[in-house]
Amino acid sequence: MSRRTLRRATLVLAFALTIVVVGQTSTAWAYVKVVYATRGLVMTERPPTSIGEVRATLPLVLKAGEARLLMAETKVYDGYPDRNAIGQKITCERPDGSIVKESWTGTNLLTRNGLTPVANRLLFVAPTAGTYYCRLRVYVNSHYATPGRATLYSGFIGDAFGTLTTQRLGISRQTYGVQMFEAGDKTVQKMVPIFRYLPPAGATKIQARSDVYLTNCYGAGGAGCPRRTFPASGSATFAVQGFLVPTNPACKTVATARTVKTFDHLTHHLGHSLDMSATLPVGVNCGAWTTYTTVQWQGGLPFVVHLYPYSQASIIGS
Repeated sequence: MSRRTLRRATLVLAFALTIVVVGQTSTAWAYVKVVYATRGLVMTERPPTSIGEVRATLPLVLKAGEARLLMAETKVYDGYPDRNAIGQKITCERPDGSIVKESWTGTNLLTRNGLTPVANRLLFVAPTAGTYYCRLRVYVNSHYATPGRATLYSGFIGDAFGTLTTQRLGISRQTYGVQMFEAGDKTVQKMVPIFRYLPPAGATKIQARSDVYLTNCYGAGGAGCPRRTFPASGSATFAVQGFLVPTNPACKTVATARTVKTFDHLTHHLGHSLDMSATLPVGVNCGAWTTYTTVQWQGGLPFVVHLYPYSQASIIGS
């Protein structure tokens, strides 16, 4: 490589890095507080007993009943061997390390997909006054005997709005397990519902958020799928839509666009987020609100929706 070519490549790389740093730093403007993971960290496969290595920690001093809406996102690449499972968690813990509440997501890291983003959210309510450590955990879990590794391109955990109180919140129940969606069955299932949420007095808007997490079923099953014989490979296609429904029909029902997605057995795991907001009309009592996310099998492999701590929903009135 000539000196001129090398100098030009160096300038291009420096410019690209400048854009990346500015892009990452600008994320902080959307949050009350944000903490970043170490960029470029090469992660190795976690021990079987580990709950996932900590990449960033956001300390919160909260009153009893005080809450925070937390959001986390990482971007990962350069997996070896190919098709490593990338797991991500938000865990909010007491100082002794005991986990009070958590949110999980993840996918398979495939070279064909390039830079892989993973995101999840958690509405955390402090059960008692004190200090809590809300941690971003990102880890590699290889499908192979060879220990896996991957590079953490970027990552953060952020406090989206600052102080929230339970008078303004609605949270889906912590129901564990999975909901099965069999191939050929197009029954629409309502996931992570919140029933009869009442906005606080004087509220002008409510916002609902829902996250669902899916795993398609192939081969012998497992990873949330029942242990039985499925097709050896393939793709699953599903439809997903969010709803925010008032008791009083004089107020409008809000719905997201109906989205149809396909993911194959190599991707295997997929998270999907939905956001809705409703403006509360002046002088009209909309009554209580219900929110839920509908999921429907559309074609291909069967799949499951994982419940808590993977799939969760929340409502905030303001």
